[in-house]
Amino acid sequence: MNKKFLSLYLIVFAVATLVGCTKYDIQEVPYEDGPAMPETLTPPALNPEWGLELMYNEGGQADCVFVYKDKKYDQMFTRTLGWNGGDGVLTTALPDGNIYWTFNDSFYGRVDPVTRARYNSNFPRNSVMIQTGEQSDENLVWLNEFINTDNPDASNYYQARTHIRHPKASLSEGQIQAGDIDQDFVYWAGDATVYNDPARGNVLQMLWTGVDLTQGGGAMINIDGCLREYSLEGTPGDGTYMSVLSTNYDFKQDGQGYGSTMFEDYEEGHVYLYTTKQDGFICRPCVARTTTLDLGSEWEYYIRNVEGEWVWQTQVPTDEEMLRSYVSEYSGSMPWVVERDGMYYMFMEGFPFGRDVYMYRSETPYGPFVDRQLLFTLPKTLDKLGDVYQQRWYMINLQESLSRDGELVFSTNSDPVNFWDNFNREGSADFYRPFFFRVYGWENVYNDVE
Repeated sequence: MNKKFLSLYLIVFAVATLVGCTKYDIQEVPYEDGPAMPETLTPPALNPEWGLELMYNEGGQADCVFVYKDKKYDQMFTRTLGWNGGDGVLTTALPDGNIYWTFNDSFYGRVDPVTRARYNSNFPRNSVMIQTGEQSDENLVWLNEFINTDNPDASNYYQARTHIRHPKASLSEGQIQAGDIDQDFVYWAGDATVYNDPARGNVLQMLWTGVDLTQGGGAMINIDGCLREYSLEGTPGDGTYMSVLSTNYDFKQDGQGYGSTMFEDYEEGHVYLYTTKQDGFICRPCVARTTTLDLGSEWEYYIRNVEGEWVWQTQVPTDEEMLRSYVSEYSGSMPWVVERDGMYYMFMEGFPFGRDVYMYRSETPYGPFVDRQLLFTLPKTLDKLGDVYQQRWYMINLQESLSRDGELVFSTNSDPVNFWDNFNREGSADFYRPFFFRVYGWENVYNDVE
């Protein structure tokens, strides 16, 4: 690993730890299966070609819930050339049946196919990809610009450039073409949605969050936002599909992260935009919404005023306003909302970096989200070669576009306890990459608590 890349990654690794969160002590305790599934419960009928592996209930989730590791999607991201790791995994279903994927910091380069050791890789700050069919490498169209795909003997073989650079980033065009990666100002992915524009047809609208990494001390500070629109005309790889229609680098300057996750309310004509606000060791969700289904329309923020009344206001809320305007009293991260039969359900990972994923319910997409129930618990270990103990689970994202029959699909991210375990070691390429879980029976959780 060259010194330039090492310096870059050390910075990124440092900022990946949230300010104010404690470091977890990892104890290497052998994994113990939970109690066997009761014979009176019937698991869902599954196609064996889906490659699902049942996880036993560790004792806390409802008996009606069946959780499976999705080994087929895991395998799709067990890669040896080009993209071989990344976090911030998000998906959006497209009208043509394809799936749009985004990633934050990503590894590009080569991986030993036998030992799963990650070797010389660079670190683009964000990546985009289109999945055109079922789970296989042949159905993935990677849209970042590669530095070198012709010379396998070069050190930068199948390394790539960042998809979208922040306008404040300081590297020159010559440095970018040489393969250098920004270290100061970057964009990380928010959520995306498809807007049917009367004049342009279907347009993919994507929020990118600007992050300042120059403050030192491991700080990563949200500073602004960007709205980028992509064409969905043509087919993946034809030069038109996913071409950039517009980029508004000055879209949002509040730095509050609204839109890190979204819920589209097509009946009422809003896109609900979720974020979290941290106060010490508590992190709770807040919500805004668009006035139309266009992300570029005016935003309204759901705020509890000093009199205790809830109002929608167009002014960007202050930190003080956000701290009193949480839509659930429970602490968590990455709030995701879905609707079923007129009820709205929110899912969050326990904060900070918990193994438990919880669900909540509300009569509206803006809360209050109450009645917390444990949905499922993530495994203690990773399915990989070498060291199987991750430092933490983080960025537990709901992937509705991957659901086949109403089940919930979650992707996860994890990092090693030791920074150097990302490289040159058996199984190192299976840190810092997504693993997938499918949750069946979740819609019955509240039947036992009515």
